[in-house]
Amino acid sequence: MKPYIVMQKCPAMADICKVIPICPTGAIRYVADARERLGGRIVIEETLCNACGRCVTECCGQAIAWQEEGNPA
Repeated sequence: MKPYIVMQKCPAMADICKVIPICPTGAIRYVADARERLGGRIVIEETLCNACGRCVTECCGQAIAWQEEGNPA
């Protein structure tokens, strides 16, 4: 299992995202992107993620969920 971001639920606001600073491996970050409705998005770097689950538990908008390995979100 690995965490993934449910983009429809994620406000993508780095200044209010609680999971960016709590990720023990620094796998969650904000990426500026003018094509996104709020100017950016939150991403999970799979190569850094250790699947601890803190982001799934702490996301205030329930925008991060578990996904089976190999299954697209």
